[in-house]
Amino acid sequence: MVKRQTVWLSTMMVLSLMLIGYYTMNNQASPTTTTPTTSNTTTVVTTPDTGNSAQTQSGDNQPSNSSSETGMTSTGNWYNSLQTLVNNQISQRISNYQSVIANNNASQSQIAEAQKALGNEESLYNSLQQATQAVLAEGYANAVIEPDKDQKTFTVYVQAKDISRADAVKIMNVVSQQLDVSILNISVKPHA
Repeated sequence: MVKRQTVWLSTMMVLSLMLIGYYTMNNQASPTTTTPTTSNTTTVVTTPDTGNSAQTQSGDNQPSNSSSETGMTSTGNWYNSLQTLVNNQISQRISNYQSVIANNNASQSQIAEAQKALGNEESLYNSLQQATQAVLAEGYANAVIEPDKDQKTFTVYVQAKDISRADAVKIMNVVSQQLDVSILNISVKPHA
C-alpha cells in the first residue's frame, strides 16, 4: 500500500511540475525570459535581501516593456519559477528517499529512516499546497511558500506592492495552522 501511495504522489508531483512548466513557458514573453531566473537565483541566495532586490529588478523591467500586462506576466513567471524550484527540491528529496527504500543493499534501519523521511516530505508537500491555497483564498493573485533548507522556517511571498502588519499576521496565522509550525517561524514578504 505504501508503494502504491508513493507512486501516486510521485506521479501527481511530476504532473504538477509539468503543468507549471507548461504555463511558465507559454506565459513568458521573450524579452523577460531571463528575469524570473535572475530573480529566482537572487531569492535563493539570501532571503532577507531578495524581497527588495527582486522588487527593484521587477520594477526596472516593467517600464522597458511597453505594457503593464508584460509586467504582470513577469511577476507571474517569478512566482511560477519559485514554485517550480520549491517543488523540484522536494521532489529531489523524495526521489532520494525512494532510492534508499528500493536499494537492496540498504539496511533495515536505513530503509525505516528513509520511509519516515519520505512520509515527512510528502506531508510537507501536501501542507505547502494547502497553505498556498489558503493564502490565495485571502485574495492574493500569487503566493509561494518557500521553506529553508532545514524546513524549520518558511517565507511566504505574496503578490503585493506592500503589505500591512495586520495582513501579514493574518497570512502568518493561516500558514501556521496549515503547516502546524509556530508563527515565529514564518515571515511574509510582498513581491510585485
